[in-house]
Amino acid sequence: MDITFQKLLSLGLDLERVGLMQREDNESYFCTPRDAFLLGWAGVDGIHYCQVTGLGETVFVVDPMDGDDPVHPIAHNVTDMLRLLLACGDMAAPAQAHMFDSKQSFGEFLIKCRPDSETREVLEAIGRGLDITPMPLPYKYLKELQDSFDMGAVPYTEEYYEVIG
Repeated sequence: MDITFQKLLSLGLDLERVGLMQREDNESYFCTPRDAFLLGWAGVDGIHYCQVTGLGETVFVVDPMDGDDPVHPIAHNVTDMLRLLLACGDMAAPAQAHMFDSKQSFGEFLIKCRPDSETREVLEAIGRGLDITPMPLPYKYLKELQDSFDMGAVPYTEEYYEVIG
């Protein structure tokens, strides 16, 4: 397990407030990459976050409801994922970044989904506890990562190919 992620969990925060829910049963979906280590769950539609053995420290979002394109990289590593979380206020924006066609539409989404005061407290505690700051230019970061990542490197299970066809 990533040391930064271990430190995050040791803070004892309500990560469900920021879309990174922890579950006892980390049962994967048909589209979860093979050899994935699950980091957390959005709490809706089976969306979850993982790292994949053989693909370095890259963090991926897995969205079973996203048709033929359910997996997307969202961060080079856990620290960057958490910096994106601090910048965006919730994991929903990084998870959905591949769907936005412009920085403006991404920004509008962030405005609509501003965190409430309790969520801001959790975000501030993450920043303090891990000594990290919000990611500058989160949309640019996400787009550059997603545009440069070779999605053909993602190892899927036999079940994925049976379902997708």
